[in-house]
Amino acid sequence: MAIVPDNLLARPRPDAVAIGAPAGALRVIVPSLARGGAERIVIEWLAAAAHRGRKAELAILHRRRQEYQLPAGITAIRRGAESVEAFADALGARWCGAASAVSAHLVPDALLARLWAKGVRTVPVIHNTREGWRNDPAAWPPAHVPLAIACAEAVRVQAQQAGSRVPVVALRHRPTLGAAATDMRVRKRIRAEWHIAPGTFVIGVVGAFKAQKDHCRAVEVLAALRRSRDACLVILGGTLDASGYQELDRVVSRASALGVGDALRLPGFVEPVEPWYAAFDALLNVSRHEGLSMATQEALGAALPVIATDVGGQGEIEHPNLCLLRAGASASAFAERLAALPVRAALCADAAPRFPRIWSLTTCWQHSARQTLDTLFATANLNAGGAQRSLVNLACRIAGRHRFAIGVCGETTHPAFAESLATAGVNVSRFLPGADAFDAAEGIVASATRAGARNICFWNVDPRVKLLVARFAPPGLRLIDVSPGAYAYQELEGTGELAHALAFGPAAYYQRLDVLVTKFDDRLRPACRRVEVIANGVALREPVSALPPAPRFLVSGRIAPSKRLETILEAFAIASARVPRMRMDIVGQAEPRHRDYLERIFAATAGFAIEFHGACPGLDYFDAPYTAAVVLGTHQGCPNVVLEAMAAGLAVIANDSGGTGELVRHGETGWLLPEACTAVELARALVAAAGDAARAQQYGRAGRVHVARNHSLEDMAIRYLSIFENAVQVEHAQDATHPGLARLHPA
Repeated sequence: MAIVPDNLLARPRPDAVAIGAPAGALRVIVPSLARGGAERIVIEWLAAAAHRGRKAELAILHRRRQEYQLPAGITAIRRGAESVEAFADALGARWCGAASAVSAHLVPDALLARLWAKGVRTVPVIHNTREGWRNDPAAWPPAHVPLAIACAEAVRVQAQQAGSRVPVVALRHRPTLGAAATDMRVRKRIRAEWHIAPGTFVIGVVGAFKAQKDHCRAVEVLAALRRSRDACLVILGGTLDASGYQELDRVVSRASALGVGDALRLPGFVEPVEPWYAAFDALLNVSRHEGLSMATQEALGAALPVIATDVGGQGEIEHPNLCLLRAGASASAFAERLAALPVRAALCADAAPRFPRIWSLTTCWQHSARQTLDTLFATANLNAGGAQRSLVNLACRIAGRHRFAIGVCGETTHPAFAESLATAGVNVSRFLPGADAFDAAEGIVASATRAGARNICFWNVDPRVKLLVARFAPPGLRLIDVSPGAYAYQELEGTGELAHALAFGPAAYYQRLDVLVTKFDDRLRPACRRVEVIANGVALREPVSALPPAPRFLVSGRIAPSKRLETILEAFAIASARVPRMRMDIVGQAEPRHRDYLERIFAATAGFAIEFHGACPGLDYFDAPYTAAVVLGTHQGCPNVVLEAMAAGLAVIANDSGGTGELVRHGETGWLLPEACTAVELARALVAAAGDAARAQQYGRAGRVHVARNHSLEDMAIRYLSIFENAVQVEHAQDATHPGLARLHPA
């Protein structure tokens, strides 16, 4: 295989876009590190953040005899001999002035109020249904509580019904699970240590001894099951206070009364818990009320069957191994379901993805003393591509006319666009050094709220970033999505696991969106509150008057599978056999992820009069004479390569994909082929253009007139400004009657 020239493969340029200020430290407060679900969530979140170098401070109000171990990299702030109130006051003094809010888990409102008094904003997290609340959502003042988090959608609804005056977002946490949970050797060891026979069916229950967990009911289920099979019950949990000891006594007494004391195992709190999931054959959860059980999700992650009460957020867990019974179901009903399950002979894991760092977005809203931006553009990169060129064209056109900045989420592989923006005085920076979706989304929300921006405009962004930003952006912050077309819709539909964790999927995203901007009249677009069609604009170029000495065709744009270069090359081979001396120039680069495709395309050109030129963002190649430009694509928007060729007076041969049919008019500005055109059909158009230079020039002139009338840069700029600036005027009027909007975005 021929060696591909270096200039055809794009490579990251770390110095192309300056990196902005690093994210601030995460600040969290919890009552203790007791081995519960809420504490587990906090530790997993902060451990994942610390692993990536993020600073985190965890304030702990009380010590417990049985505690989780705190991972390395987290700064623990523990209360000493002082009162809880004095400790809260000291925390307020320590954290006052911080840009972001404090994440508060199971902390009573009276202590939160002491933080508010010091100017500290908090984001309370509701980990249980109403029966287990330690807070009153209706009492949270919006000035000090910008946002609240619920552990499940059902809990979020309860908080709203209770009269919460602050936005409440549901966030479903999926816990981590170690390899021991699916290790057969571990299973055999645990069962042997606790004198459980290999054929005994083991029911696992996880949770401290609390009335909420109703472990007595689990004992009754065991007694009912023992009438039909050999089974034992293992309760992993201990006591936290005097009421816990009372509950333990009730459980032991009930087991003795039912004659199943010999089948009850009480290991207490265990760390780690994974070996016990290997030992279980099923998990039983008979809680009277529950937010979103960590134990249920851990067991499902270990591929264990779970029989549980349908309370709280349990019904929001989507898994075939989960069986839910009504809260009032009898012990016999639970036993009947357990009786149908086998003793496990093999173990496996359910490796569903986890997203612990979502929690970092819950506190990233920042207070803005004054509004310094109207619009924050968020884009994936500033590579030499069509979507990025459109953004650069717009930004350079409206610079000085609108207060905006551009935030880049990932790496950039060519410096040209960044340099153009710098020359135009446009503020551009990267949110963080990497290309991580969670970091980028946090950076977007933090930057927009810190600057008091009224609009976030997505411009060719990772769908996960869009989903995260839309979920956590303040309600008064307008979201505008400039969509490249069908690819964007399909990619958003592919965010299923993340969407479930957020309780916020594509339909909710489009409902939250203020404006969807399409580049052409896209009838397949999703339903939105408002849709605007804004075609791309380009600058006119002086046409090259000379004809090429032999038929010569231009292909420009990214070297990627969506550009159908293999069809173009096959057509060129057919056409060049009929037209002597035919040439083709290919201008563009391949991104690193398309290296294999580039190598195949480059190898396929061997022996043909085809020349590769690499990336040319300055469009200097239009200074050479060409017969026509060739553009094939899949799910096209309003292709700049088509507009730029027409603006330079070139005829265009293209397939009818997306908005291309609105630009190329067959027999007037070029040759418009069917969307799924074959190489033979394209070859026929190449031969026709090569054989009639006068007609090709006529098409080129007509195309240039069409661009001048319908696709100027100024027309494009005015359309976008009407969206951005009309929103500013409307919301200034709203601020007078809606204090919440004024607070989020002070004028």
